[in-house]
Order: sequence, then structure tokens, then C-alpha cells
Amino acid sequence: MNWIKNLTAIVVLPFFICCTTENGRGQQMMNKQADQKSHRSLSEKPLTSLSDEQEFRRVLESLKQNLRKKSLKNVSALLNYPFYTSHKQASNGIGIPDDPINLSEFNTYKSAIFNTDVMRILPLCKEDNLSEIDDKTDEVYYRSLKKITDAGSKMYEVYMQYPERDTQAESYFSFIFGKVNGKFKMLATYAKWPVK
Repeated sequence: MNWIKNLTAIVVLPFFICCTTENGRGQQMMNKQADQKSHRSLSEKPLTSLSDEQEFRRVLESLKQNLRKKSLKNVSALLNYPFYTSHKQASNGIGIPDDPINLSEFNTYKSAIFNTDVMRILPLCKEDNLSEIDDKTDEVYYRSLKKITDAGSKMYEVYMQYPERDTQAESYFSFIFGKVNGKFKMLATYAKWPVK
């Protein structure tokens, strides 16, 4: 009778050990799978789990790639409509957004919004050109755009200043980004030279 217990232990014990070791693909394998799930790359994470800054950076990177490829058709999907192309002047700075365009007007104004300087310079933007817009800003322009965005979301700006060709003058352009209906979009632009 003792030899039956020993035989059972010899046959059954390795089976239980096998199911709880890495070689047996047991518990340790499950732990590895859990570790892999918690270490997914940013590109694999669903958009809803990204912070506002991460979503903004994704949209900005998409814009930069499309500009490098000179694919303005794809850029139109990154804009929120109406898309504001200017601002009114105010005594204490820049005033409310102005000169809106809608989707059907994009083809008319795309080469003015994304002129040769923007096409050349924006894909090269660096951290110094990016800023988060303060929720408590006094600027009427940003407060007006904030009303378009989802409550509690952040807004970001890409601002680039550069020397004009063949002159001593400086020029600039800016694009404002914000979350509308759960997606980050470009809300507006302003530049030294008007679009309309």
C-alpha cells in the first residue's frame, strides 16, 4: 500500500510542479503576460488613455509628417471647423479670433494657411516652440478659443519666429490646438501676414 502512495506521488507531483513553473507555462507565464500588458508602448495605448499633452503631440506629429510629405489633403482632417485664420486687434494684445473658414473653403485657403514658410519651418519645430496655454490667461483670444474646447481640457500653441528671406525683418506664425468632442484638433492660426 505504501508503494502505491509513493508511485502516485512520483507521477502526480511532477504534474503539479510543471503547471507552476516557467517551463510548464503556469503561473510565471501568466505573470509575464501581465508585465507585457503593463509595458505597452505609447502607440499601442488607446487614445482615451492618453493625456491631453500626449494627444496634442500625436496630432502635432501627424501634422509635421503630412507637411513633410506635402499632403495638405490629409491636414484638413486635423482642423476644427470653423477654423480661425486671424484675430481682431485689441488695445491690450490680440483680440477675439476672426476670419473663420469652413471645410468647404479649406482648398481655397490651404496654401495661404500652410504657405511655403510654414511648410518648411513647422516640421522642424522643437520644444522651445511649444507651450501649454494657461487656463487663467487674460488674453481674450485664448479665452475665446477655450470656449470651443471640451471642459477641463488643455490648449497648446506652436509659435515659430523666423527671419524673412532677403530682408532684416522677422516673421512669425502660430497654431492653436485644443480638444473638441474628445479629439485634439487645430483650432486657429495667426501670423504676420493675413490668410484672407
